[in-house]
Amino acid sequence: MSKALVAVRNRLRTRSDRGAATAEYAVSVVAVCGLGGILVALLKSDAMLNALKALINYALQLAGVEGVQL
Repeated sequence: MSKALVAVRNRLRTRSDRGAATAEYAVSVVAVCGLGGILVALLKSDAMLNALKALINYALQLAGVEGVQL
C-alpha cells in the first residue's frame, strides 16, 4: 500500500472518531443532570427529610449527645 493511501486512510479513521468523545460527554452530562434533578426532588420530600432527621438524631445519640432533636 502506498504512503498516500495510508495517509488518507489514517486521516479518515481519525476524522470519524473525533466527535465520539464529545457526544459521550454530552450524553453523560444530560444523564447526570437528570439524576441530580431526581435526587433534589427526593430530598425535598417530607419522607426523606424525616428519614434524614432520624438518621442524624440516631448518630447523635450514638455519640452520646442527648436532648437534641432536629
